[in-house]
Amino acid sequence: MTDHSVSLVANLLTVFLALAIGTRIGYIVAARGTVHQMELMDRHFESSRQLFERQQEIQRETDLLKRSREELKTSYEILGVWLHQVGQTLDEIHFGAASNEKQARDKAEALISRRPWEAVSPPATTASAEFYWSPDVLRKIRELQGPYAQFISRTRLAMTQPESEDVQSPSRLKDEAWHHWNEVQSLIIGIKNQARDDLTPPAAAQQRA
Repeated sequence: MTDHSVSLVANLLTVFLALAIGTRIGYIVAARGTVHQMELMDRHFESSRQLFERQQEIQRETDLLKRSREELKTSYEILGVWLHQVGQTLDEIHFGAASNEKQARDKAEALISRRPWEAVSPPATTASAEFYWSPDVLRKIRELQGPYAQFISRTRLAMTQPESEDVQSPSRLKDEAWHHWNEVQSLIIGIKNQARDDLTPPAAAQQRA
């Protein structure tokens, strides 16, 4: 074998060895790169999963809050209807008692015959709605009973009491009944204002304050 042949073989061995080493290194680098990419993919998947679960949780909380607000609003609509009926009853009694028309007076007398605590206590049909009413609203409703009873008492006396110097005159009784009528109406307005506050979101309430 000539020197040229020996040199050529040596060069070929060197190239082969370099290729082998380079290929091995390439495999190692590729393998490490694949592991790193897999780790990145795992972390990305876990982050996406956690984000999705959090979004689902937020959506459930949002739906629950929305449903609660709708139920609260419905319950206070029932309260509003009942308060309107109470106010209408007050007006029919007060103006019927002062009227000269028999039909109006008969209507007032029929309404007066109801027990005061029944007239200003929420009926059984509102029982399910009462669970949503705030303690302040329930307390203000109970405050209606005393003034309403006084209003009924004075109105009844004014309708039946004859003019006499020995007893309270009907005109004075009517004035007292008017006073208690105003008192009950003011309490009803207070309940409505409290209901409005209960339905106002905290942020909006702070802005209004």
